[in-house]
Amino acid sequence: MDRDDEKWQKSNAGDESGLSTIYRQNFLPMFQYGIKFKDDPDFIKDRIQDVFCKLIQANTNLRSKFSIRYYLLKALKNSILKELDRSKKNISIEDVPMRFEAAFSLEEEIIEKEDKTRKDKALLDGLKSLSHRQREIIYLRYECGLEYDQICKVMDLKNDSVRKLVFRAIKSLKKIVE
Repeated sequence: MDRDDEKWQKSNAGDESGLSTIYRQNFLPMFQYGIKFKDDPDFIKDRIQDVFCKLIQANTNLRSKFSIRYYLLKALKNSILKELDRSKKNISIEDVPMRFEAAFSLEEEIIEKEDKTRKDKALLDGLKSLSHRQREIIYLRYECGLEYDQICKVMDLKNDSVRKLVFRAIKSLKKIVE
């Protein structure tokens, strides 16, 4: 029998240690997930408590071979949306600003920053090695967000020429950055 199933069956049988183990193992992932919907730690902790209180009150007998974490995250999301709906009428999941960034350890974050700094420096060096026209096209395309036909008008070039210059510029930058 799966360990999650054992814990769940223990909690359904009235053994509080099964439910407390489930709570301890799932609180942090639930909190990290919930905070992405609303940046209010107390609100999220309350919603997590609601989920577990409802589990205790309902004495829910779920089928075996299911993911407890999935069930808890889904219940948490529903609880958050229901509570937000009470406070604001007509809210949908699309209206809730979510912040789903990957959580990294401090070491991974430092390594990532060093790698980004190295790549940024290589990219700047690469940009300096491009011709004036290539730098201008890259700037217009990626910094200003202009379409190719707009760049053609700004630089007084043909569409094919602009596309070739962008392609060659990016090719040169890739070589330098790698």
